[in-house]
Amino acid sequence: MRGQLLLALCAAMASCVQTDPPNAPVRLMPPYDALPDAPPGTAIATGVPVRLDARQQEVVVTSVLKWMKDPDSVLFGGDMVATKNRRGWITVCGMVNGRNSAGRYSGMVPFIGVMAGAAATDFVVVQIGSTPQQRADVGALCAESGAAI
Repeated sequence: MRGQLLLALCAAMASCVQTDPPNAPVRLMPPYDALPDAPPGTAIATGVPVRLDARQQEVVVTSVLKWMKDPDSVLFGGDMVATKNRRGWITVCGMVNGRNSAGRYSGMVPFIGVMAGAAATDFVVVQIGSTPQQRADVGALCAESGAAI
């Protein structure tokens, strides 16, 4: 009896532990979140094409997987396109497919993100084009940055 009670107590406590934190938007710390919004019509700095090394590609893939509903089902399509602007930021665009809540593949959709830092090891996903409007926005941002997919 005592063993069963101990087992039940351990099971109850284990179910209270959050093992995988939810995907949450990145909260940029000052001074970045204090920057004013760009005025409407402000152009994005077009970059020059760069080739991502294997480590950088892995950082991009890992970051995109965190935003997908079923990370184990994710497929990347085509090549990731990257450009580096005059500030040293690398914009990365690509296509991704994954299973939706119903368990079906939703089709290839575009994504865009930015890689920063001296070693370019930090990647922030800016948008994954889930809706038609988001797909249009991502496509326009990728084209404007020089990383059209």
